[in-house]
Amino acid sequence: MDQEDINYKTLRKIQQQEKTFPLLTKIYRDFYQKFSEYLKNLQRIAEKEENSQKIKLFDDEIQNTKKIAFNVYELREKKIIQAALSKVRGGKPDLKNLLEIEKRLYDSIVKQIIVSREEILEQKLEKKTDVKSAPETGKKEKKSNTNAIVRVTQDTPEFVGTNMKTYSLRKDDVLTLPKEMSEPLLKRGVVEQIK
Repeated sequence: MDQEDINYKTLRKIQQQEKTFPLLTKIYRDFYQKFSEYLKNLQRIAEKEENSQKIKLFDDEIQNTKKIAFNVYELREKKIIQAALSKVRGGKPDLKNLLEIEKRLYDSIVKQIIVSREEILEQKLEKKTDVKSAPETGKKEKKSNTNAIVRVTQDTPEFVGTNMKTYSLRKDDVLTLPKEMSEPLLKRGVVEQIK
């Protein structure tokens, strides 16, 4: 999109493009700054106006402008979150129209999803493993997690694992498995190792 000043008409056009296209659309590199300047300018004009009807019109335009800009942000925010989720799941999202400030949001979401997945999966694993209590203190011994984190590449029929538990794996599930279970599944291509 050409570097021109933002006005109500260009905001509406950007909003329509974001609604229409599934990927992030190309907008001004300094869109949020230009929007802020446009809004401040409207507010300055409204403050100087003495005609009460014109003041009302400016107030309406300011409120509508804020709603449209917020909607544009929410539409882009949703696409950024979807792109981050795609990246974490092994996809290659199209980020060419991501603004610099949005790139920071994208990177932080990707990082947080990865950290959360590891914490949650390791916590689930700790609950499933036998945790022995120290006889005198009653404190639990902490076991180091050496299990592989894997993503399932295809649906599998139910099977009994080496721990005698029944498993039913679905495509794109992410889980941790002991080495003796993950190795045969890796060799058959049923799972791919993430970590």
